[in-house]
Amino acid sequence: MADKTPLKFEFDNTTPSSVAEFTSSDTVPEVNGGTGVSSLSDLGPVSSTNVSATTIDTVNFFATNASSTNVSATNMDSVVASSVNFFTPDAGAFNCMGLDGQKFFMKRENGATYENLIRSEEGTITVQSEDDIHFLSNTGEKFMRLNESGGNGEVELYYNNSLKLETVNTGVEISGGLSAVGSVSVGSAHITANTVSATSVSANTTLVVGTCPIPNPFGYIQLTANDTLSTDEKRVGYSNTPTSVMSESAHMSWNDSLKQFEVSAAGTYEVVARVVFEGGSGLVQMKIVKDTTAQNTATPRVHTTVDPVERTLSAIFTCVAGDPIYVTYDSQSSNTVGAATGTTITVKRLK
Repeated sequence: MADKTPLKFEFDNTTPSSVAEFTSSDTVPEVNGGTGVSSLSDLGPVSSTNVSATTIDTVNFFATNASSTNVSATNMDSVVASSVNFFTPDAGAFNCMGLDGQKFFMKRENGATYENLIRSEEGTITVQSEDDIHFLSNTGEKFMRLNESGGNGEVELYYNNSLKLETVNTGVEISGGLSAVGSVSVGSAHITANTVSATSVSANTTLVVGTCPIPNPFGYIQLTANDTLSTDEKRVGYSNTPTSVMSESAHMSWNDSLKQFEVSAAGTYEVVARVVFEGGSGLVQMKIVKDTTAQNTATPRVHTTVDPVERTLSAIFTCVAGDPIYVTYDSQSSNTVGAATGTTITVKRLK
C-alpha cells in the first residue's frame, strides 16, 4: 500500500482558503484533539486535562522513551472508571510525585527484578481509610491488618494467616510465645502469653505474668520477744507484737490482733515457719493452717535440757481472697512450751 500524505485545510476566519500538505513542523491544538506540539520530545507536561461526568471502562497512561514526558494535573471530575493503568517501558521507571517534585511512589528496575517503593523524601505519608486496612501477600496471606471495624483502631500482626499479636485497650495480647534475644524492659505491665523467654526481663515498677506480680509478693513476721509459755495450743506471736514486713498490700497483710496473715488475691502460696522453741519435755505439735484446715502438721521433739531449739515446717497450697494463714504449736501435755525470739514465718505467693 502506498504511503498516505496527510492534508490540512487552512482557514481565513471561518472560510476555507486553501488545502496544503501537513508537514512535520505543523501542529494540532489540544482543543481540536491534538497535542499542540509537533514532536513528543517537545510535549512536556500534559496539564489540566478535564473529564467531567463521564463513564469510561479504562484509563491508560503510556510513557514513551522520549525524555521529560509527564502526565500532570489530570482532573477527572465525577468519572467512573473500572481501571486506571500506567505503562512504562521495560527498562523504565514509573514515579508518582507531588507538585513539589518529591516522589512518594516509584517502580524501578533492580537488576533482573523490579522493586516497588513507597517513600517520602520530605514530609509525611498518610494512609487513611474509613474501614480496615489490610496488608496481604500476592497470594492473599495476611501480614498486618489495621482493624477499624470495631471502632477502636487495633493493630493485628499475622504469621501464615494466624493472628499472633494484637493491640487492645489494656495493652498488647500475644498468641503463642514471646522470645527476645536481648533484654525486655517494660514499665508496669501485664503479659498474657503461653511462653515468655528472654535473656533478661526488667520492669520499672511491677511486671505481671498471668495475675502474679514479679517479684513475687511476700509477707514476713519475726518475734522480737518470747511468747509466754503455755500448755495450750497457741498461734505464733500470740502474746507479743511481732515485727512484720509486707511487700504487696494488695496481695496479703498481717492482722496482729488475730496473729494471722490475710490473703487478698487468689493464687498459690508457700509458707515457711522457722520456730525457736523454749520449754517442753516431749513432742510438740506444729501446724500450718489455712482458714481452719491444717495444710501441714509435724511433731518435733522439744526438751528443756536442750532448749532453745529450732524446728522448721513448710507447705504450698492454693488460697482464695480472704483466706487467713497462721502457724500454731501445742505441747500436748502438762509441760509448757512457747515460741522464742528469732522465730520467723514467711508467706510468698508463687503464682
